[in-house]
Amino acid sequence: MHKRNWMLVLVLVVALVLGACAPAAPAPAPAAPPAADSGPVMDGTLIVGRGGDSVWLDSGPATDGESAMVINEIIEPLIRLEGTSARPIPWLAESWETEDSQTWVFKLRQGVTFHDGTPFNAEAVRFNIDRWRNPDNEYRFGRTFEYYNYQFGNAPIEEVNVIDDYTIEIKLAKPSSVFLAKLSLGFSFGMNSPTAIMEQGDAYGTPAGSAVGTGPFKFVEWIPGDRITVERNEDWWGPKPYLSRIIWRVIPDNSARFAELQAGTIHQAYLAQTDLPMAQADPNIEVYVLPSLSTGYIAFQQCTEPFDKLEVRKAIAHAVNWAALIPAFYGEFGQLAGSFQPPAIPGHNPNIKPYEYDPDLARELLAQAGLPDGFETDFWYIPVIRGYFPDSKAIAEAIAADLARVGIRVNLMTEDWGAYLADRNEGKFPMWMLGWGSDNGDPDNYIGYHFMHQPGQPKKEDCYDNPELAELLIQGAIEVDPAERERIYMRAEEIVKEDVARIPVVWASTPTVFRKEVKGYTPVVFRSWYEYIWIDNR
Repeated sequence: MHKRNWMLVLVLVVALVLGACAPAAPAPAPAAPPAADSGPVMDGTLIVGRGGDSVWLDSGPATDGESAMVINEIIEPLIRLEGTSARPIPWLAESWETEDSQTWVFKLRQGVTFHDGTPFNAEAVRFNIDRWRNPDNEYRFGRTFEYYNYQFGNAPIEEVNVIDDYTIEIKLAKPSSVFLAKLSLGFSFGMNSPTAIMEQGDAYGTPAGSAVGTGPFKFVEWIPGDRITVERNEDWWGPKPYLSRIIWRVIPDNSARFAELQAGTIHQAYLAQTDLPMAQADPNIEVYVLPSLSTGYIAFQQCTEPFDKLEVRKAIAHAVNWAALIPAFYGEFGQLAGSFQPPAIPGHNPNIKPYEYDPDLARELLAQAGLPDGFETDFWYIPVIRGYFPDSKAIAEAIAADLARVGIRVNLMTEDWGAYLADRNEGKFPMWMLGWGSDNGDPDNYIGYHFMHQPGQPKKEDCYDNPELAELLIQGAIEVDPAERERIYMRAEEIVKEDVARIPVVWASTPTVFRKEVKGYTPVVFRSWYEYIWIDNR
């Protein structure tokens, strides 16, 4: 068996709190990992096969994994998280300090330039932050910065002050114990070139333009639905990457993607879990497994009848044999979910159990809701492969078949990935499938991201409003005591279960799969990792 299991020690909350309360020691440029005895090979081209295209290469509006995997190689944040922990480490900011977790001062790395030659300095940081925080900023081009709205909605950035060329002060409306963890999300809070944004206008970050950051790789081209190419940044401030190019190819069919990996026409592939046993048995393929940090779920628009009725949501929860989906679609790489957050996330509540399969109870609940004959609705499934839904159409069909047995007739629907995410955000789906993978290991970025809102002001996507939950999540983002945060998030998990705000289906492990000629990879969770791998055909 060709599988490596890497145990993840997540001392997450403590690491984040300590990072918030203590100044960071200045850090040198990142060091490349030790090379193999034969030494790294320079100038190779890594080809990655994935199921869907990116939506944005502009880090402001990006929220999806297909966008993030490319953005993270081009655009860098001020802070990153250490490979397999959530400890904040210096990146474009060399150090930081705060006395109250509300006013933060960052010392920036000097001698860094954007790919277009624009200097990276405090003015560039202010330009980017002003673009995040001001919905009327002319350089947003009307785009919704969803991550900023959700991550900073409770404690927005109130002020950004340039102290000198390489020192910047950021003031929040409230103290935040997780500010550094939020800043580490480079695909949404990375530093884009102000010059490129101003010159390209609304083409920036789209196939009609480019993306310009300070990262180890530079944008080359984006052919929609086909490929995105980047090349090594010879002037990167860190040690020179070994690869000369990376190409992300869109290969929608799971079987075709796996066949190309086996044939060697691609070097890395995002595979369906059902293909992983064959990949493990292939002597030319290496499968790296990390603990589950993602949840696949079913959600509802609760301002739309009949999903405004708790009995209907409960009926759906009990009508489907969720447990049967795990062996069929995930094998050993998925676990039936109970609570919304997987066990590796602080605040996970182990006392919450999965919904039991009980079609008779489902029929009773429908009758209590005034729907003894059931009802008809649209059910939207994602159009791309994800570890949490590796074969979304087939999974949706299985769910639909169980629902039909209790009288719930669903019309299966999907659309282009970018449109899917946008329409979901606007609340256009009555019932839909989606999932979440942790960006930084903190519950504020998990259950907090999905359910935090001001009481009485629910999000468009689901119209779900529970005042107790809203207040808990607001407090959780501020609280610095780890034990109290744990209590807050465990109670939040109970409320989500009681309200059937989401139906968590699976906690999924998404292994990283390479051909054996790819060397130098060290499994990491919360940062980019292409800089120091290479292709060795010797």
